[in-house]
Amino acid sequence: MEIRFVRPEEEKQLARNVVTGFPSKTPEALLHNMAGELQEPEEGRYLGCFDEKGNLVGSSLLMDFQVNVRGKMMEMGGTAYVSTNFLHKKEHIAKNLIRVGLGVFAKTGRTVAALHPFNPAFYHKMGFGYCNETMMYSPKPQYIRSYGDKSGLSYARPEEEEEILEFYRKHAQKTHGATSHPFMDRQRIFGMPYVVVCRREGKITGYLTFEFVEVDHYTDMYHDMAVRELVCEDMETMKQFLTFFASQTDQIERVRIYTYEEDFHMFFTNPDSGENRAYDGAIQEIGRKSMGYMFRILDLKGYFVLQNHCQCPARREFTMKLQVEDDFMDENNTDILLHVKEDKVLLTKDREVDVILKTNIADLSSFVMGAIPLSSFIWTQRMEISDSSYLQDIENAIGWHEKPKNYTYF
Repeated sequence: MEIRFVRPEEEKQLARNVVTGFPSKTPEALLHNMAGELQEPEEGRYLGCFDEKGNLVGSSLLMDFQVNVRGKMMEMGGTAYVSTNFLHKKEHIAKNLIRVGLGVFAKTGRTVAALHPFNPAFYHKMGFGYCNETMMYSPKPQYIRSYGDKSGLSYARPEEEEEILEFYRKHAQKTHGATSHPFMDRQRIFGMPYVVVCRREGKITGYLTFEFVEVDHYTDMYHDMAVRELVCEDMETMKQFLTFFASQTDQIERVRIYTYEEDFHMFFTNPDSGENRAYDGAIQEIGRKSMGYMFRILDLKGYFVLQNHCQCPARREFTMKLQVEDDFMDENNTDILLHVKEDKVLLTKDREVDVILKTNIADLSSFVMGAIPLSSFIWTQRMEISDSSYLQDIENAIGWHEKPKNYTYF
């Protein structure tokens, strides 16, 4: 087997592999500009696994992102479209593609990586930890709070695209967990049928994207409005968006709002989803939660060189030993010492250790992103701490106080 980047003349093999690997997606969506991407990559670079005869038996797409980690923008490797030829399943092709792809990212100086999992257990074994989550709420329009004003809203015009993209980039720069990709951001936002902007005093203060989704009715007059993305910088803009949703009572059955805000249902007078899926007959389902991307530290020491700040000043000076298990990338299967003083976390050596934290790389990745607090890892015994009195100190030093938030899918 040989793993290398796919060449332009191998496009047909790549196309067949990707289409069969994702039967739920349309070929048009999967193959859009694949030939151009092989010539001059914008979305990413296709990595291929070839057998002894030169036949493509597996592939993945390696993408270069920026991600906000604990308030700091970092270069991140993103892996997508991992697919294996149906005749070569269970031959460790996907695993080897991931291993080589992570090595490519690490060699180019990236210290973190992410992917959207088809099987979380499969990728957890490769060191990817749980990260962001999203909620889907689906209230009836009449149960969404209306504030009486939506005068700042309009459909986005072509000449506003760059301004909207710049607005999103600034949002990502101040939102922990948010990702940015020049090609994907444009495709994600303007690939939607409808983009609505809010402009106040001549300035864009928010945007949302939506599409219509058929619902099971005897008439074709009713649809759901699926709001795929909603980004705004203040509550006045949010109120205008909510008023817009609340006004859709004549032809919209429900408004499906996809959001990373767990308490978004506070904007509804009745958050019932109407699905009758509650596990207790006396309690209504108010929303559904789904998994976002999984996150991984690629270079343990390199990560802490870049992420050398505490989320809040240390209550006391201390040195901690991180004992990290990484069965997928040997260079991370090691111990490191971190010295914490005031608002800094610095790699060190030859210091007396005050506390030891033992963890695998996947759980450590989730912890530093604020996806799961240290107390939960200790409670479930997925991590071990030598002195529990340091639990909050370690949380303050290398954890984060808010969960990661992101709309980008890749």
